Amino acid sequence: MGRRQCLFLSVVTFVLLLPALARAQGKDDTVVYALQSDVQNWDPPNSVLRESIILGYHVFDHLAARDLKTGKVGPSLATSWKTLDDTTWEVKLRQGVKFHDGTPFTARDVKATFDRVLDPEKKLTARGNHVKIKSVEVVDDHTVRFKTDGPYPLFVERMTALVMQSERAIKEKGHEWMQENPIGTGPYKLVRWTKKQEHLLVRNDDYWGPKPAFKHVRVRIIPEQATQIAELISGGVDVIKAVPPDQMDVIDKSGVARTSTAPILRTAMLQLDQAARTGPNPFTDRRVRQAANLAVDMDAIIKHVLNGLGDRTATTVNPMAFGYDASLKPYRQDVAAAKKLLAEAGYPNGFEVGFLQTGPVVEPALPQTSEAISADLAKVGIRTRRRYVGETGPFVNLVRDGKADPMFEWSWGYYSVFDADAILYDVMKCGEAYSYYCNKALDDLIIQGRSTLDQKKRAEIYARIQRLIFEDAAYVFKWGLRGVWGISQRVEYQAPRDEIDRMFLVTPRKK
Repeated sequence: MGRRQCLFLSVVTFVLLLPALARAQGKDDTVVYALQSDVQNWDPPNSVLRESIILGYHVFDHLAARDLKTGKVGPSLATSWKTLDDTTWEVKLRQGVKFHDGTPFTARDVKATFDRVLDPEKKLTARGNHVKIKSVEVVDDHTVRFKTDGPYPLFVERMTALVMQSERAIKEKGHEWMQENPIGTGPYKLVRWTKKQEHLLVRNDDYWGPKPAFKHVRVRIIPEQATQIAELISGGVDVIKAVPPDQMDVIDKSGVARTSTAPILRTAMLQLDQAARTGPNPFTDRRVRQAANLAVDMDAIIKHVLNGLGDRTATTVNPMAFGYDASLKPYRQDVAAAKKLLAEAGYPNGFEVGFLQTGPVVEPALPQTSEAISADLAKVGIRTRRRYVGETGPFVNLVRDGKADPMFEWSWGYYSVFDADAILYDVMKCGEAYSYYCNKALDDLIIQGRSTLDQKKRAEIYARIQRLIFEDAAYVFKWGLRGVWGISQRVEYQAPRDEIDRMFLVTPRKK
């Protein structure tokens, strides 16, 4: 019996075994959202996990926010912004906003938030996103000025990517306290966190913006996808994400739930340790990296394993990001050329290499696609030795600490910043925590790209970057993802293209 049939039967069996009363959704004032993996903390600048970004949106606010219909960035805690000169931005703040503890939101909170993130001694994950900012000056209670290190074209986009935290919490409570006690200005407040089980949020009735339709959000941590689907169909959950493509029919034909699909700003790849962070390995040789790219029929995997739910990319840059070069064509499978390159690199009989893998938390059908990739690699002599770490936090920590294998699964959601810089700096620049590639020529281009306000010039720089990393076969390039969500028929919600679920936008479905 195939994997697909087994998963389907397990879902159906689970549903049939549930008592009828358990199938009815609980309180009408609660929306239930499922995640496969829990957050490491409730301090979004101190985490790289997508789950932290998502939960952060519920309890905190950002200076700016993206309009999901137009894709444009508009006001949130900031009401307006302008450049005073090439290196100075002035931002006006919303008045009458309060933190969950009752203290008013002012310019001092903005300064404290950025000062904390930019402090190199704090070593917060988000620092790399904002290092172009040299200083933040309080002009008055509702005006701040940002001084940047040269022109900073991503300033407005980056305002969507840092939650505003309380100066009082930062200075009086401190870092350790903030890991589990979020004090934000957002539409919900955290009531309880039972680690690896659930988070319970309650509506912030003093919220400055539109009030959420549901009083409570219950975030359930459900590692198994089959269980998530069963809970969705039985009424125990309202929204799930990263639905496997081969399970869409199960949901759509259930009569009680549906799927929603959208291209998302996330690029999938296999990182190769060109920088030798894990020690000497074959991927330090460009010919071996090129061979790995030529070995795999990515188009066939997208078609047959992902059911078409992927957009092939020539590099790590996503088609939805500013700077994407559509003229650059991806590698096509060429087994003979791959074998020839391996022989030239000194591996006529191939080699065995470690392959670090994780669960399909943000990337649908990840086990199946990696299995297909491994099979193609084996055809040219690259034999993979699998190491599996299912929980996202520990997996990401291994990568961050240089303890991954010479090849590992990776995808990047750009912190939902629609610009090539948001992946190039973090995942491809020398010395960054999540980069296993180092090329000084690339670093120079990355800095150039984030240091001019001329968008035409930036696009030209990013085209050069993509040609460089393609020819150098920096990683094994896969695809831009299309996300699949499962949604209960009792609520209105649609797949978000920025991959940030917002339960405060969920409304009861009209009958």
